[in-house]
Amino acid sequence: MARSISISRYRNIGILASQDAGRTTTTERLLAVARQGGEGRGAGFDASAALLAPENIRAITLTSAATSCEWRDNRINIVELSGAQRAAADNLVSVLDGLVIVIDAAAGVTAKAEIALAMARRSGLPRVVFVNKLDLADADLSAVMADLTADCPATPILVQMPLGAGLQGLADLIDLQASIWTGSGFDAPPEAMAIPDADREAATAARRGLVQALGLGDSEISAPALRAALRQAVLLGKVAPVLCGSAFRNRGIAALLNAVVDYLPAASEIGGLNAHDADGLPVIVATDQDQPFVGVAFSEIAEPGQEDLTFVRIYAGTITAGSEIWNSVASHPERIERILRVRANEIEEIAEAQAGDIVALVGLKHTNTGDTLCDPNAPIVLERVPMAPIPASAGHAKH
Repeated sequence: MARSISISRYRNIGILASQDAGRTTTTERLLAVARQGGEGRGAGFDASAALLAPENIRAITLTSAATSCEWRDNRINIVELSGAQRAAADNLVSVLDGLVIVIDAAAGVTAKAEIALAMARRSGLPRVVFVNKLDLADADLSAVMADLTADCPATPILVQMPLGAGLQGLADLIDLQASIWTGSGFDAPPEAMAIPDADREAATAARRGLVQALGLGDSEISAPALRAALRQAVLLGKVAPVLCGSAFRNRGIAALLNAVVDYLPAASEIGGLNAHDADGLPVIVATDQDQPFVGVAFSEIAEPGQEDLTFVRIYAGTITAGSEIWNSVASHPERIERILRVRANEIEEIAEAQAGDIVALVGLKHTNTGDTLCDPNAPIVLERVPMAPIPASAGHAKH
């Protein structure tokens, strides 16, 4: 069966934050905005409330493991990560291709936020930063940027500028356009317009700083060319675009979705994976749906009275419901009874899944977190690259 979305249009990302920075609210807003097609559309839609509907009650648990949405004809698979649960987060990070780091603009880069940043550093994954809660009176973007610059090897670069008290608007520094919120409701749609005269000089100067930070000589570079240069720098781990907003008030979420698509790597761009075959010989696994199936189990959910679920990242090949696969770590066959995809507040049963997908499998009896799953006729074991330990200094308050 031909796939509906190319692997080049998959983004597998983690939402990483310290407690109370707004990780779950940001995830819920990403799902809601993607579902409705933009900020302010379908005002009042609440992803968390929808999940509480009786027919969707189990989606709460599933969404906590992995969920997905579609944006600009791309599929974005989302996994929430907690800096406080390091061992569990390490397993999750290992199957992801990029990160969104959420920072509380009012609290700043706290000791707990430093743990999340340390986890991002040692993962080596490309990342974007979302500075949340900029609508609050004590929000301090300058302080956050200063702390990020000190803590991040990937240079943080502002690609947006907040406008007005209480986050009345956002200026896009790439195309020098503004989104202004004039409605009083939390889900009021923004109005796209030119950057107000009072802010245009500052925005133009900030854009020049962005161009210079990327080492580009042409200050009049076009928006598409600037995005392409920024994407390349992100993929190389040199910079981290910083976006602004308020997840609670639904401001800046569409721009964050755009940034995930524009700057973070596609599932097709992660390169070959190191593995060894049944004879112990090294092999390289290409991220290609035409190759034999290879995947990794990264999360398990077992609830009384419910089917046990195993969440799997598929790196190569295709699996179908009812087919047999091989657990090369346990040296045991497994049969896939059902394949589930979580999409916002919906659990969708699908007939097959392909390279780039993150799905839940029903029916696996001998698989544990971290196990390699593969084609029975091409058994291999993926090599897991250990993450560097978090420095002892991470998580201590600054003096």
